[in-house]
Amino acid sequence: MVAELSGIIRAATFASGESGPVSLELRTNHATVARKAYRLAGSVLGGGTRVFARRRRQLDKATLYHVRAEGPALLDGLARVGILDDRGEPRPVPELTECCRRAFLRGVFLGAGSIADPWRGYHWETSLADRRTARRVRDLLFAEGIRAGLVRRRHEHVVYLKDAEGIASWLTLAGGHQALLSLENTRIYKDMKNRLNRLVNCETANLSRTIDAGVAQQEDIRLLVATSGLQSLAPGLRDVAGIRLEHPDATLEEIGRLLTPPLGKSGVNHRLREIRRLAAELRRTSGATTQRH
Repeated sequence: MVAELSGIIRAATFASGESGPVSLELRTNHATVARKAYRLAGSVLGGGTRVFARRRRQLDKATLYHVRAEGPALLDGLARVGILDDRGEPRPVPELTECCRRAFLRGVFLGAGSIADPWRGYHWETSLADRRTARRVRDLLFAEGIRAGLVRRRHEHVVYLKDAEGIASWLTLAGGHQALLSLENTRIYKDMKNRLNRLVNCETANLSRTIDAGVAQQEDIRLLVATSGLQSLAPGLRDVAGIRLEHPDATLEEIGRLLTPPLGKSGVNHRLREIRRLAAELRRTSGATTQRH
């Protein structure tokens, strides 16, 4: 409880009270987070904690919840949970056991974190005002096997994850089992969709290559027919050439099945390459003859 509250507090706004009472405030759009912060603060920090809601006038006009702790006992409470030292100065995040580490990270996320809809992309982040705390959060995530990034954004320090595996590990760590199941379902669907798209693109590319090759082969065959006739070709080449002219869109396997006796793909390809060689030789000869005239 204390470690989780410590994480929430380090994500909140702390006013030193130089011109007024000392106060601590957490702002969130989520009623569940506000209730939990209020309950933890009331249990650990004692009295002087209250919660109220305001509707924003800009953007989406969503309700913004404020959890505020104040009063003369607040400094003692913050010292008790390790936020301040005996002189009232901020303390760095101490060494934590595995259980407390996870509770602390969960509290930091509740206080200043967000996670994107996985349908739109994989992104998890938590924004903190203090760079030292942000670096400590990143290091604690590293200790859990989660490789997080750290970047400066305006006046905040953002710890972030941009991969599905890291976010899944975080949800497991935080105990977000329902969210984890939803993420995994989305990952499976998106992976299947991407794989299907790759297969379709591959098939489309193969079909385009088959059509282009078929067109070139027909041009070679027509050139040979126009020059010396189909009967001038060897029997094996003549059979393949005739089927290619009759079935311009057929694959090599389909041409091979139409031959008598049937022929494998490599055999059909070999004969078509020979036809291509003869057509290329004829073009070179015709070009040389034209130049001589």
